[in-house]
Amino acid sequence: ITEGLPCRIVTYGSNAESDYSASDITYDEQAHPTFTFLKKGQPVSRVSLHVPGIHNVWNATAALALGDLLGIDIETMKKGLADFSGADRRFEKKGEIGGVTIIDDYAHHPTEIMATLKAAKNCPHKKLWCVFQPHTYTRTKAFLPEFAKALEQADHIVLADIYAAREVDTGEVSSKDVMKLLQEDGQDVHYFPSFEEIKDFVKAHVKGHDLLITMGAGNVVEIGEELLAEK
Repeated sequence: ITEGLPCRIVTYGSNAESDYSASDITYDEQAHPTFTFLKKGQPVSRVSLHVPGIHNVWNATAALALGDLLGIDIETMKKGLADFSGADRRFEKKGEIGGVTIIDDYAHHPTEIMATLKAAKNCPHKKLWCVFQPHTYTRTKAFLPEFAKALEQADHIVLADIYAAREVDTGEVSSKDVMKLLQEDGQDVHYFPSFEEIKDFVKAHVKGHDLLITMGAGNVVEIGEELLAEK
């Protein structure tokens, strides 16, 4: 891809042959990673983040690479990364109720969903529950198999109705189509047309030390917030 380009090419990633890379990745109890930052395959420093997930290791590696190219001191960059606690609705801890930890995440594309649920697996928990609200009919229809595959990362899936946003429901696709694919693959999945029904189901089935993630770019965040307000 880069062959013949007139600009300077700098690479980063999991391959030690990249100009910049990360290795020896570990996670703490909040799924926050610590890794060794390497330049030309040589260790530079151990770096700790306060955002979860392997994807943020690569985000941080890219930021460290750019900072190094600009001559910024590694200790300054490490402090900046350690102080960054993430954006709103990106693996945002909303609270705990009855021993259940409630997280909210804006993920609404299969790649994002996969990354978020994989990050959640590094958090201490018994069962991982995902309450997912698909976002727009066109996206759900276009990525139907990919949505099902990504959601399989959770132990249990609860589906809300599709969040229409700017679109009109033409009846071509619904959350039941996602449920059908998950059921065909042997997953534990449930669908409810209202948030009240979802909250009732969650209160009856999600137990202490489980991890519950409300996920989607619509108003699904309200489910977790309302559950916490009831405690």
